[in-house]
Amino acid sequence: MWPSIPEPRRCLREVNEPTRHDKLGQGWTRGAPPPKRWRMKARVTITLKPGVLDPQGRAIQNALGGLGFAGVSGVRQGKVIELDLADGTSEATIADMATKLLANTVIENYRIEIL
Repeated sequence: MWPSIPEPRRCLREVNEPTRHDKLGQGWTRGAPPPKRWRMKARVTITLKPGVLDPQGRAIQNALGGLGFAGVSGVRQGKVIELDLADGTSEATIADMATKLLANTVIENYRIEIL
């Protein structure tokens, strides 16, 4: 005899009930402007250190050459992270964020801009 199929589990919340992921702060949902206390912005630009090989940059350089863009002698690839912060966040705190999470300081440099 075939085993019986168990009934599906029921969800513990209603389908339209908001979850903790629906709120990004105290009453701030996606699409709404940030609260006035979050008006500070910072941009962290992360690049590889000069001696570190950049295979992604090399691939971009080769692709540009293949598309007919001559004269590109080197490409270095990096990333830019923009942060919405509470007013009064110090640059030392942002540097701490970059050092501990955003950048791998063994092979990457970072630059902070307060916007």
